[in-house]
Amino acid sequence: MSYKLITTDMDDTLLTTAKEISEKNQLMIKQAMENGVKVVLCSGRPHAAMYDYAKSLGITGKDNYMITNGGAIIENMEGEILYEKTLDNDFYHEFVAYAREQILPYCVLDIQGNTYTSNFDFIDEYTIDMAFENNRGLYVKEPESLPRNFRITKAVVNGNENFLDEMTEIIKRRFPDKFVVRTGVGYLEIFPQNVNKGEAIKVLANRLQIDLQDVLAVGDRDNDISMLKVAGKAVAMGNAQIGVKAVSDFITSDNNHDGVGCAIEKFVIDDLAVESL
Repeated sequence: MSYKLITTDMDDTLLTTAKEISEKNQLMIKQAMENGVKVVLCSGRPHAAMYDYAKSLGITGKDNYMITNGGAIIENMEGEILYEKTLDNDFYHEFVAYAREQILPYCVLDIQGNTYTSNFDFIDEYTIDMAFENNRGLYVKEPESLPRNFRITKAVVNGNENFLDEMTEIIKRRFPDKFVVRTGVGYLEIFPQNVNKGEAIKVLANRLQIDLQDVLAVGDRDNDISMLKVAGKAVAMGNAQIGVKAVSDFITSDNNHDGVGCAIEKFVIDDLAVESL
């Protein structure tokens, strides 16, 4: 069958370990787009950390889209926000109070992708890395110093994998009305309930009048499971977590060996070539 929409995660999926897009990934994405297939980057990253990658692939203009902040925002490539779900200021205060009490390394992100944390004795490496990758500012601020209408797209507890293994269920119990998910090495992220990549893809596919069975999704971590479950074709990276592979229809090669490009070639480009015969 012909897929009309490709959604791909970025880190450890589309991007190599060096945070680059391989030549084959670029070529297959561009060929798919030349044949009328929509390609949407779908990431926990905010706009500024995704835009240059999208532009390098030719994903530009008001009729192309990105899903950012883990599904909290859908926007077109001219920066127009089409869908938005954020965490309110009361939750921001509650979360920071809990982080202070438990002495948890943390950060939060606003709609523009700026990173905020508190004035602890040190700023953890994961917060610094997130701010650097997001290509936006890092601000040491307390909630009381920000406007009352200040909202965030997500809150993040940071730490090594063993620490986050211990904290994941604790955070889920502490904030039971939120969506809590591991999004990458060092990051346990908290979103509004029902905010995830799968829900965002449903909204965008409906807007584009594309049936979910015509969606091909590629991912590697827990936060990609929701989009893999709604897609007509779910593809796990070779380097994906076990749970991701379990819900997928196909396992491609890893992120350092053109996994996204190989999947697009197999399920989109080759299929288009057969149809043209």
